[in-house]
Amino acid sequence: MEHWVIAVLIGAAFGLVIGVKIARDSHRKQPVRGSIAQVFHYLACAGLASMLPFIIAGIVVGLRFLALFGTAVGFLALTAVFLLVYAGFEQVSGTPSAAR
Repeated sequence: MEHWVIAVLIGAAFGLVIGVKIARDSHRKQPVRGSIAQVFHYLACAGLASMLPFIIAGIVVGLRFLALFGTAVGFLALTAVFLLVYAGFEQVSGTPSAAR
């Protein structure tokens, strides 16, 4: 397996686990309405939490800076897409929390 794939898998695994805690804490502060919105909210939390473990794993396995930076920006872009979809689903649900 390539070093880049190993670093991405390590980052994604840590992000999926850490994303659960971040999503729960966020949900406790302001509830998320709608099951689809909750899924995209969790995916956004997991994507954001995946960046740091990916960068650390990439440094350990010896990835070049450009590969690290490009993939981290990709994680960030994917997180932005998840947040936009989440906001759209929450806006459509018509709940009071979507207006805040």
